[in-house]
Amino acid sequence: MKNKVAFMIPTLTNGGAERVVSNLSCGLSDNIDSKIILYNGNKIDYPYKGEIIDLNITTSSNPVSKLKALFKRIYRLKKIKKENNMEKTISFLDNPNIVNLLSRGKGETIISVRNLKSNHFNEGYGWGYKRLIKLLYNKADKIIVLSRMVKLDLVENFNIDANRIEVIYNPCDVEKINRLANEDLEREYKEIFKNPVIINIGRLTKQKGQWHLIRAFSKIKKEIPNAKLVILGQGELEDYLKELANNLGLIDDVHFLGFQKNPFKFIKNSTVFAFSSLYEGFGNVITEAMACGIPVVSTDCKAGPREILAPNTDIRKSTKAIEYAKYGILVPVCDGVKYNYNDSLTTNEEYLSQAVIDLIKNRDIMNIYINLFEERLNDFKIKKIINEWVDICNN
Repeated sequence: MKNKVAFMIPTLTNGGAERVVSNLSCGLSDNIDSKIILYNGNKIDYPYKGEIIDLNITTSSNPVSKLKALFKRIYRLKKIKKENNMEKTISFLDNPNIVNLLSRGKGETIISVRNLKSNHFNEGYGWGYKRLIKLLYNKADKIIVLSRMVKLDLVENFNIDANRIEVIYNPCDVEKINRLANEDLEREYKEIFKNPVIINIGRLTKQKGQWHLIRAFSKIKKEIPNAKLVILGQGELEDYLKELANNLGLIDDVHFLGFQKNPFKFIKNSTVFAFSSLYEGFGNVITEAMACGIPVVSTDCKAGPREILAPNTDIRKSTKAIEYAKYGILVPVCDGVKYNYNDSLTTNEEYLSQAVIDLIKNRDIMNIYINLFEERLNDFKIKKIINEWVDICNN
């Protein structure tokens, strides 16, 4: 008899957690009857296997609307769990985790924590979410986190029972990525990639820190005049980032290509992957860049990059300068301050720019990293990670 498992996430579009749910649903064994519960199923960018259940409950930024939507989702999910006799419901991202925990039924309630929560909720309604984490997360049957640092954060800063927490890294489907990476670029983009390209992928939000990268790129251009910066993603900071590039005189060299269903062909044709996040939970795009054979310069943000690029070092460590780690280059995380375009680069922006310059100019260092990628990617291959999730679904 098939185990009945539901994955819950707001959408299946434009995001790392969404791509993980896609990979999991497609990779799970046939003895698992999987359903994917969405807040809004109108647009789906990623492939999936199993039945989609669309709650069709959207909300606005209005606090009253958010609260009404929360209660509606709790009621609907509780009903779905009962009607489908769900044995396990696994939720991804913050709001679905709260909805999942507040709609507990007979089946197991499993939540997946995707970010470093002590950093994630420092603005707006963050204090409320922090309180809910402390009140509710210990009621979960199991908590899946995507890095050791996220586990440590939950235990030390939210008093979550360590015995409830299991670390499962995000999967990297190397074979699929290689296949997609070899697709041809559209004609409109080919001219850009005839130059040295620094690429960044992520939502255009404060967390991703892309304005620091754009400012750092102003120095890179002085050293490598034909360099280009390509940013894939959408988000609320798009207008600000474009204005910054324009004010820095870089509008013809910084290319905003929006969300791309196949980002891998863009990575494959780039020179360096630059990861500028202020905080993370893992950093899927780092392993994906490695799968495309492109070396990585990453901020040493909490959490993820150090565990991926310097796995034998102390996860609590934060580099103070450029660190040539075993599988990539780590630089100090930037401060998250939105400086004016004419302000001097900060010390950490200088480190970011210099690390990219050094990597582009030194092919020997590039080749050392590229030759080590296969070794490191063995720890993230989708078959290994899927087997760990299968154990969660079956036990």
